[in-house]
Amino acid sequence: MQPALQIFLAFLQIGLVGYGGGPAFIPLVQEEVVDRHHWLSNEEFVDAVAVANSLPGPIATKMAAYVGFKVAGFWGAAAGVTGVALPSVVLMLLL
Repeated sequence: MQPALQIFLAFLQIGLVGYGGGPAFIPLVQEEVVDRHHWLSNEEFVDAVAVANSLPGPIATKMAAYVGFKVAGFWGAAAGVTGVALPSVVLMLLL
């Protein structure tokens, strides 16, 4: 499976089950990125959380973009952000 597709599916799952805002997403992202797929080490993940917290905007999309870019470049970042945002966008459009 292509890395961008793997990133999309991982962050789509996070976007579907994540509830409670940005800080609630951090353990879900860590489980997928560090423990399951081994895309980042624990140290890299902590650095990513620090950078994501220092920038304005939702932390889930910043984490998805960071991980996606680190793993698969621009298309990985686009896939991660799309995956994490898609469930919310679809639900908002349906409502």
